Amino acid sequence: MKSSNQSPEAHVSSVGHNLASTDWIDMHFLAMQPEYERMLSWVGIQSNWQVLDAGCGTGCYLPLMTKLVGNGGKVSAIDLAPENVRVVEERASQGRWSAPVDARVGTIFDLPYADQSFDAVWCANTSQYLSDTELLTMLQEFRRIVRPGGLIAIKEYDITAQQVQPTTPMLFLHLHEARCRMGDKVACYLFRTLSLPHWLREVGLIELRQKPTLIVRSQPLRPVEKKIVGALLELYAGEAEQADLPAEELDLWRKLSDLDAGDHIIHHPDFQYRCIQTVFVGRVP
Repeated sequence: MKSSNQSPEAHVSSVGHNLASTDWIDMHFLAMQPEYERMLSWVGIQSNWQVLDAGCGTGCYLPLMTKLVGNGGKVSAIDLAPENVRVVEERASQGRWSAPVDARVGTIFDLPYADQSFDAVWCANTSQYLSDTELLTMLQEFRRIVRPGGLIAIKEYDITAQQVQPTTPMLFLHLHEARCRMGDKVACYLFRTLSLPHWLREVGLIELRQKPTLIVRSQPLRPVEKKIVGALLELYAGEAEQADLPAEELDLWRKLSDLDAGDHIIHHPDFQYRCIQTVFVGRVP
C-alpha cells in the first residue's frame, strides 16, 4: 500500500503529519474560522490568565486567545514543527495581538514549563496523531502544568460525521473504516474522538463538558472553502484506490477526484460539506 505520507497532496509537515503543513493549517482555519473561534470562546478562558496553546500550528487561535486573556495575561505556544513556530514568532513580532506570546519548539510529551504554571491549556486537532499511550502522556503533562481549578480543553475531529452531499451518506465512513483496517493510524485515532471523556477522566479531570459543533459549507462556496474541500476530495480519492471498497463506491471516489469535470458535485446547487468538531473540557481538581 502506498503511504499517504508519500503523497504531496497530503500537505505533510516537517515532522511527518498529514494535513499539517503551514499552508494547509492556515487554509483550514480560514475555511472554518467562525465555528472554530466560537469553540475556543466557549472553553471559559478568563482575562489575566496564563494559557498554553499546545500544538499551536501557525498560531491561528492566538489572536482570539490573546484577546481573551487581555494585556494582563500571557499566552505560550508550543509546536513540534519548527516551521510553525517561525510563523508564530513572525506574526507575534507584528505587535497586533492583545497579550504577549512566547513561542517555542518542543514536544507535548515533555513540556518545558513548571508545575501548575498555567490557568488553561488549549490543544486543537493534535490528538489524532497520537497513540493511546502518547495521548495519556500528553494529558498527564497538561495536568501537571495546569493549576488546581484550571482548565484543559481538547478539540478534535469526529470522523464518523464527515459527509459530502449529494452522494451516499456512508461514503466517507466506509472509506475511513477501510483505512483503519489497513492500519492507517490517524483514521483509527480519529475514531477515538467520541471516547475522549474517558481519557480526561483517566488523568483525574472533573466537571467534564463537551460541545459538538456541526460545520456545514454549502453553495455559494467561498474560494477558500472550495479549495479545502477539493483538496480533501482529491486526497481521500487517492486513499480509496488503496482501500477495500465496493466497486460502486470506488467509482464514486474516482468521480469525486475529477474536480475539473463540469458535472462534479462541488458545482451542484445542493452541494454540502458536513463535519463535526468537538471541544472536550475538564477541570483540574
